Order: sequence, then C-alpha cells, then structure tokens
Amino acid sequence: MKRLSRWVSAEEALAGVNSGERLILPLCCGLPQTLMGALIDQKDRLRGVEIVSGLQIEYPFLQEGLEESFSFRTWQCAPRIRHLLKKGTVKYIPMRQGDAPFVFSRQGIWPIDTALVHLSPPDRNGYLSFGVSIGHSLPTALEAKRVIAEVNDQMPRVLGNAFLHISQIDYLVHTSRPLLEYPSTEKVGEAERKIGNHVAGLIPDGATLQIGIGSIPDAVVQSLEGKRDLRFFAMGIDAMVDCVEKGLVERSATPGQQPKMIVTEILGSKRLFDFVHENPLVEGRPIMTTINARVAGQIEKFVSLLGAIEVDLTGQVNAETVGGKQISAIGGSFDFLQGALFSPQGKSIMAITSATPDGKNSRIISQLAPGSAVTHPRHSIQYVVTEYGVADLRGKTLRERAEALTAIAHPNFREGLAKFTHENY
Repeated sequence: MKRLSRWVSAEEALAGVNSGERLILPLCCGLPQTLMGALIDQKDRLRGVEIVSGLQIEYPFLQEGLEESFSFRTWQCAPRIRHLLKKGTVKYIPMRQGDAPFVFSRQGIWPIDTALVHLSPPDRNGYLSFGVSIGHSLPTALEAKRVIAEVNDQMPRVLGNAFLHISQIDYLVHTSRPLLEYPSTEKVGEAERKIGNHVAGLIPDGATLQIGIGSIPDAVVQSLEGKRDLRFFAMGIDAMVDCVEKGLVERSATPGQQPKMIVTEILGSKRLFDFVHENPLVEGRPIMTTINARVAGQIEKFVSLLGAIEVDLTGQVNAETVGGKQISAIGGSFDFLQGALFSPQGKSIMAITSATPDGKNSRIISQLAPGSAVTHPRHSIQYVVTEYGVADLRGKTLRERAEALTAIAHPNFREGLAKFTHENY
C-alpha cells in the first residue's frame, strides 16, 4: 500500500483519527509518549475510540474523565487496571499473545484503523527500527489502514527483522525523549535465592533461556555463575547484560548458528536500551517467529521459566485469577511451555514460592477452586520448583504427582495436602 510519508506535528498526524476507530499501540517501553499526549489532547472531539495493546507501564488513556473518549481492548489484564473491567473501559481477551497479529489484521475479528508506532530514525536507505517493541507492532502496522510513527532519536536501533521503510508510513513525527523504563523493583529474598539455585541446576550449558521479569527470574540469573554459551529468547531484560558481562553468553557468533539473543519485546532500563543498540548479538523478530511453540520447539535445549499463582496436586496451573477474578493473563506462556516440551533436550519450569507473601496460604493446593482459570493443563507440566525443591511430574500417576508436589510445599501445609492425597488418590 502506498503511504503519504509526510513529516508533520503530532497534532496534525492525529487529526485524521476519528471517533469510533480502533488504534493499536506498542507494549511497555515502546509507548509513543508524544503521540499519546497529543491524542489525549484531542479527547473533546473523540468518542468511542478503542485502543488495543498488551501490558503497559503507563495507561494515560485510562485516566479518570476519559471514559467517553477511550476504551482499552487488551490481552494482558494488569492488576493496576483490572478494576476497570466491570466498568467496561477495559475489555480483556483471554487469548495467546501470539494471536494478536491475526486477531487485529484486516481479515481478523477486530481490524485496526490506525497503528501508532515508536521507531528509531531512518538509516540512509530509509529503514526505521521498531527498537524495544517489535512483537505485534510490526505485523499490525503492515495491516493497518493508517500508520503514524513517533520517530525518536533516543530509540535504540535493534537489528534483525525489526524494520519498517519510510514509504510504509503515513505520518512521521520527530521527537527526542527518554523511553519509559521498566526496571526490576521486586526484591530477591531468601526463598527466591533458593528457587534460583534449584532452577539453575536444571539449566545446561548451551541452553536458550526464555525468562521474564520479577524476583524469581532475577534470582535465577544470579545463580547462573559457571554456565557457558547461554542464549536468550523472546524478551530482552536487564539481566541479559549481566550475563554477557559475566561471560555466560559467548560474544562471537558462528555463521548459520542461532543468534545469541532473539528479542520481540525489550523491558528494562536505559542500560539495556544502550546494550541492544546496533548490537550484532541481538536480533529482533516479530511475534509470529518468537511467541510460537513451533519455532521455540525447534531450538535445542530451549528452557522456559514461567511463573504461576497456584498449582494443584494434579499439576494444573492457574496463572491468571485470584478468587475467580482476572489479575493477569496467558501472554506467551503456553507457547513457551509447549515449545520447551517439543525442544530436543528442552525443559519447561514452573517456579513459585511455596506460600503467599503473608504466609497464610499455600501456593500448592489440593484443587483449583471453581472459577479459577486453568492456564496450563496438567498433561503439559514438566518441572515445578519452590524453595523446597524440584518436582518432576513427567510420567507420574495422579498420586505420585500429588506426593511430589506435597514434598516441595511449605511445611505448614504438607499435612493437609498429604491427607487430601490419601483420601482422593
């Protein structure tokens, strides 16, 4: 499709957005802040504009008083916005993150009118990098009726399949401002350190790691000393930089070899943004070739580290709901879980603390309560890890699974779990 490719102000670029249209945004650190500010400034003329995206660091379009102008359709129901579900301002879709390019394509259920993207400046050939948020932003921009780009000279230029040509953009708006940062703020405690050590013991040299953000992933990375030739997949995080500096990631690449770091989204600090800028160790890819079980399953020694809210004694995992209320989402977890199971010498690891932070409830429970989401079915679960050890569920009967999980539960809850096992299995 031939585009206008005009450099304009943010106000002029957004003047063509109409009431009732659907817009899509990049994730997290990729939020185009200048465009978003200009869109909100035009709130008085806009009604019923639906914004689509996943996890964000900030949700300026959901501020009080903007309900008539904007709503949010999302596949990631973060805790800070879940109170808006009942109001209808937030519309949560329980779907795989990897389905976004199809659901929001021209032939999809919710086709996009305008893609707001956040890009690096064009190179001499006119190509602009999606930088820290490639995932769904690249494929949906190719499908959208209108593409408006915030071109920020502080956006890192990530290499790989992460570019849009200037001729594929309608309006370009120049900015120079720091990206939103997503630094890790959760503290690593004694329980997390023990979990990190247990998980590290399952990770072989030469593994490709898919890990997210939070205290347990941080603890795992801190426990990887002595590992060699590690790689990272899907999410770029600050811990990757630590691993390179510690020599855990080889700095040279063999022709034809899997890249050291394949990223579709980058969540972290300026230190990480500087690291990924034009770094040949890092290859950006859209979501279809990252959050995809068939792709991950072809990577030898693919190790997926996932979190959960609770695991029942059969191995069913709830990673989305508390008391039947949505507080999180599926994201890419199921694809990574399946990819690890398909991978030669791959491993899927579910890592959780044994009890809730207040110590009042076990996170290994007898049965999932009615209304709880089953994010991952029992037949797909391989390793479950707590600070008390590792439960390998492969090939185990229901009773054997229950006994293995009880053994790594918090001691305060083991008696009740053992009684349930005896009575039911």
